[in-house]
Amino acid sequence: MEENKRSKAELIRETIQLERSQIREKIRELIEADYARLEEEAAKIAPEFDFEAESLLLKEQEKEELEKATFAWADAEPEDAEEEARAPEAEDEAEQKEQPETEPDKKEGKKKEYGPLPKARVSASKYPKPAYAPKSAAARALFGDKHRRTLTAALIMAVCFAGYQAWDYLVPKPVNINYVTYSGTEQFRYGTTARTVEELMEVIPGDESAKVRVSSTDLLDTNKELPVKAGMTVEIRQATESDARIAGKKQKLWLVPGTVEENLILNEVQFDEDDEIKPALSKQVDDSTSIRVDEVHYDIDEKEETVESVDRVILDPSLTSGVQETSEGNDGAGIFTYTTKYVNGKDKGTERELKEWITEPHDSVLRLGTSATGNSGEYIVDRTFTANTTAYTAAAGARGALGMGVHVGTCAVDPGFVSLRSELWVEGYGYAFANDTGGAVKGNVVDLYMGSRSACISWGRRNVTAYVIIPADQD
Repeated sequence: MEENKRSKAELIRETIQLERSQIREKIRELIEADYARLEEEAAKIAPEFDFEAESLLLKEQEKEELEKATFAWADAEPEDAEEEARAPEAEDEAEQKEQPETEPDKKEGKKKEYGPLPKARVSASKYPKPAYAPKSAAARALFGDKHRRTLTAALIMAVCFAGYQAWDYLVPKPVNINYVTYSGTEQFRYGTTARTVEELMEVIPGDESAKVRVSSTDLLDTNKELPVKAGMTVEIRQATESDARIAGKKQKLWLVPGTVEENLILNEVQFDEDDEIKPALSKQVDDSTSIRVDEVHYDIDEKEETVESVDRVILDPSLTSGVQETSEGNDGAGIFTYTTKYVNGKDKGTERELKEWITEPHDSVLRLGTSATGNSGEYIVDRTFTANTTAYTAAAGARGALGMGVHVGTCAVDPGFVSLRSELWVEGYGYAFANDTGGAVKGNVVDLYMGSRSACISWGRRNVTAYVIIPADQD
């Protein structure tokens, strides 16, 4: 019986050893196959590489891995395990019936016997399954190796891209059109297969199905390089042709709703701040607007000049009538700017303006007293003469040759020598307005009106200086 038990145990050990040997042989075959394949691939990539030395190193590593290899044993099925466990017990019971028990057997007791060990399985994580190999001819043609798989993937991508492009070219995309006119903005929806906004502007003017008539000369406000996308909005402004005058020449401009400045820029008309533009740059244009741009430039020159003093005459009521005061002046020098204006190349005149004084001039001033009449203001002496003066008076309400009343501050003159309505200042008398004539008034005779007979007698006849003056603002 003991021999039978030993033979069973040896059988089990031999079976296990055989299974281990077979498993190791299988692993070795798989590893060697992998080595062979790797060597072929490596020989193509690097023919100079020392694979023999590397293979010895890998075999050493393989040996170490095999020694460390662990095996997982699959659990036996419950029914098989019970039958295998019962088989030795049944045999032992049959033997015990045939032979009586001995004392040593009773003392040693019955040893537990085990059935055959379950089959071992290789760890799936350590020894993976071989790669998938296509079986059909079509699959091998498409997925036989990595190069074919790459080409197949590229082909699929190209087909998908071509399909997308075909769909993008053939299926119209709806876009929103905002068409701005002088009367307002018209909105409509338009379906197009155009690729860019620029292509859309080439298509829509000739499309009779468009709800609004768009012209090829209209202004596109949206970036023409943008790709057309469904639902996008395109801004277009209506353009109308208009007559304009630019730098003195007739020209045609395309006007769109907007300001004058914007339209000049759109039509590439050059202008600067000196130019004269009508209507103003900020004005909105309409379909009847006519723009005029006059090119203006200035030539500027500077000169140093002498400025002569001026003889100024001032009627001063603070001075006694007939009295005069004189203050002498002096000439000056200054730098003057001469600005000549040219419009469309034509000379439109020159303006003189003082830039700065070198020596400031001072005018000569002749102050003439007019306390009796109260006349004031600045005058210019038209001429000076020596007057042979006489005096006269008249009843209240008397009128002179002009039909005007005579009073202190009026005089009679010879119209052939001094014109009627002339203003005079007479030394010793003061201001006198010529509104009358007389039979004895001839030549340089001036008959001055006095307020009384005694004043006339007191004046008598005198030869004095007389000034014919005119207001400075009438010069």
